[in-house]
Amino acid sequence: MEIQDLISVNNLWKNIYPYLVGQIMEIYPHQEGKALELGPFAGGISQNLAKQYPSLDITIADERDEMLAWFKQELATEVKAGNIKIASSKLDKLDFASETYDLVVIRGAFFFLTDNPHLLGEIFRVLKPGGIALVGGGYGKDTPQELINEIADESRVLNDRLGRKWLSIETLTKLIKKAGLEDKTRIWEEGGVWLVITR
Repeated sequence: MEIQDLISVNNLWKNIYPYLVGQIMEIYPHQEGKALELGPFAGGISQNLAKQYPSLDITIADERDEMLAWFKQELATEVKAGNIKIASSKLDKLDFASETYDLVVIRGAFFFLTDNPHLLGEIFRVLKPGGIALVGGGYGKDTPQELINEIADESRVLNDRLGRKWLSIETLTKLIKKAGLEDKTRIWEEGGVWLVITR
């Protein structure tokens, strides 16, 4: 994955993230707790969570040094970024203790699920009892169509260049089953496709 293309996608989606946060907070109806955002598409959701819910203790993690440096640079300009930490972690073996997080989010997850077969199990492992994870992607169910129209073509080109993978519901169901999470996961198809994992 080209780092500049990842950064371009993240910048392109800046006006979308507040709507995704709204959708996430429908599932996670708490204003505090420990949150973890994973992957190279991270940052935008965390920044909006920090602005709207300053009592959340948030960590952004990825395995690419260049993305971690960019996250730090972005957060340096954010007034309400004091409760966001940056951490290095591989996706297939998360470098966090079990039962640490109340909320875990990974947007753009379908780029990584098939290449990181332990990712779903690792996300479940780091969730606290009662915790919730959202794994998937999409524009969000409440995002105005005019905002989507403004970025859709460029977003499609960038994501294709980054190697976007289309996973069918059947494939996702198999991945959930392989992770042993059938009774802990539901597929939410509003505003995209999200796996909602509960512990």
